[in-house]
Amino acid sequence: MQKVKVFFAVVFFLAVSFVSVAGGGGGEVVKSMAAAKMRVKEITAVIKQNPRNAQAYADRAAAKVEMGNVFGAIKDYNTALTLAPENEAFLQGRGNAFVLVEAYKEALDDFNTALLNNTSVDLIYGRAVAKFHLGDLEGTLSDLDQVVAAAPKHSQALYNRAVVKLELNKAESAIEDLTAFLVQNPNHEIALLTLALAKKEVGGVAHR
Repeated sequence: MQKVKVFFAVVFFLAVSFVSVAGGGGGEVVKSMAAAKMRVKEITAVIKQNPRNAQAYADRAAAKVEMGNVFGAIKDYNTALTLAPENEAFLQGRGNAFVLVEAYKEALDDFNTALLNNTSVDLIYGRAVAKFHLGDLEGTLSDLDQVVAAAPKHSQALYNRAVVKLELNKAESAIEDLTAFLVQNPNHEIALLTLALAKKEVGGVAHR
């Protein structure tokens, strides 16, 4: 399984939103960055008029994430949460930002706090991401099981649950998840390679 584990380090939970199924062109990225910069400018004007507008800080944080200014986003989320400490959306946004800067313990704390009052699929999936990076594979699997139970076609959860199962030597079950994922994304090269590795592992076990 060593070759498989090295491969996982590259493909598992790349950023928060998983390895993209289809990437956008460079021109679209430039347009998105420009739009995000404009939003930051507009929202900053709103904040100057009302410095206690928690939603404005959170909106500016989201725009900063799009720009790649994740630490700036965390600072804005901190302000938003000072003004509205129990807002689940703000906690989720900051948790996702913490994942992007590899502050996984802080991310886990935010997701756990948000989940006290809101058991959304996105929050549970976010917690799974944090748990994986903290080495809690069983906890990750438990959360991904919950996500797939609530949303059986959740692509990220299906693929990443397969990765966790392979790490836990559950290759046959991983193949089921990868097959379901590939029904939705039949040309996803990384998933196809992962499936081939999983089948090789099952074949190797059968011949031992």
